[in-house]
Amino acid sequence: MEWIGLASTKLDVAFVVDTTGSMKDDIKAVKDSLFEIVGHITSRTEGLEIRFGVVSYRDHPPQDRSYVTRVFDFTEKIKQVHKLISELRPSEGGDTPEAVADGLFDARTKLSWERDAYKVLLLVGDAPPHGKLYNSIGDDYFPDGCPKGHDPIREVQQLRIDFGSTVFIFVCGCNPLVEESFRKIAASVDGGKYYSLLEAHELPEAILQILEGVSDLIEADRKVLAHYESNDGIFDMGEAASALNLELRELKTSLSRLLELGRIARWPKGRPLGPSQTDLTVVLGEVPNNIVAGKAFNYNLRVKNPSATVVGIRVIASLVTSDGVSEVTNEHHEISPKSDKMLELKLVPMTDTKGKANLRVEVFYGSRSVTTEIYNTRIY
Repeated sequence: MEWIGLASTKLDVAFVVDTTGSMKDDIKAVKDSLFEIVGHITSRTEGLEIRFGVVSYRDHPPQDRSYVTRVFDFTEKIKQVHKLISELRPSEGGDTPEAVADGLFDARTKLSWERDAYKVLLLVGDAPPHGKLYNSIGDDYFPDGCPKGHDPIREVQQLRIDFGSTVFIFVCGCNPLVEESFRKIAASVDGGKYYSLLEAHELPEAILQILEGVSDLIEADRKVLAHYESNDGIFDMGEAASALNLELRELKTSLSRLLELGRIARWPKGRPLGPSQTDLTVVLGEVPNNIVAGKAFNYNLRVKNPSATVVGIRVIASLVTSDGVSEVTNEHHEISPKSDKMLELKLVPMTDTKGKANLRVEVFYGSRSVTTEIYNTRIY
C-alpha cells in the first residue's frame, strides 16, 4: 500500500488583527520579529511549507469610515507578509468595541485554507466584540452585536466544523478589557487557548510559543503516521499509545487529524488476538425468557483484562426471528489494563414478529471472535 506521508507538511497561519490606533505598537512588534518567528519554526519541523494570511479589522461606520475588514490571502512569500504587516496603518476608531466578528467571518470564508494543511487562526486585539454577550461597556454603538449578524463564537466553531481537528484557535488579548470576551471565544472550541498580554514585546513571544506547540504536534503526528505505515494500519490502539508514549486520547486525535489531512485512507484496524492477549476472558450474561418488542432490557457481561495495555472489544447482538435477522446493538468498549469490568448494556429488540426467537451475542477483539452465545427467548 502506498502512503502520502508527511515528508512535506503544510501549515496555514491566519492573523486576524485589530488595526485601530491602540494596536500600533503590537503590530510593529510582530513585523519586527516575523522573520525570526518563521525561521525558528521551519528549522524545528523538517519539510514545513508555511503560508501566512492576514485579515485586519476596524469597525462599522459611523464609528470608523475607513474600512471594516481587509483580507490578504495566504502566501508563502514571507517578505511579502513582512511588508504587508509593516504597512498596516492603525487608525483611531469611535466606540470601544470593534468588528471582531467580521474579522473572524472573513478569515473563515475569504481565506484559501488548504484542506490538507494544519491550520492556525490567531486573533489579536485589545477591544471586545460588539454586543451585550461580549461586553458591558456603555459606549457600544451596536449593543445587539455585529450589524451584519456575525458572531465570534459561531465563526470559530464553524471553522472547526469545516476542517475538524486540523484547526487550532488561539486568542491573544492585549488589554485586560478584552480578557472575559476573548477567553469566551477561545473556550468555545475544544483546545482553544487564550493568552493575556500587556506589553507589545510579549506578542511575538506568544506567537512563537503557539507555533512551536503546533510544530511539536506535527512531529507527534509524524511518529503516529510512521507507526501506522510500519504496521500496515493494523494495530492495537492501547499498545500503540504505550509504544509512542501518548495518551490514548492523544493517539486517537492524531489519527483523526491524519484522516482529515488525507495522510491515511482509513481508521486503523485492530490486530487479531495474539499470544499476549490470550488471557482476556469474557463471561456472557443472561437473557430473559420473555422480552417485549421495542422495550429495552438489561444485559450484563464481565470482561477480565490482565494485560498491561488497553483492550478494545466490540459487542454485537443480533435478533433472529422467523422474519429474519436484525441487529440489536453493535458497540465498542475499551477495557482498562489489569481490570475486571462489568459492562451493562441496554438492548432493545426492534421487531414486529412475535413468538419464538434467538438472540445471538458475540464479542470481538480486533477481527477475531472471543466468545459467542445464542439464547432462546420469546418476543411479546
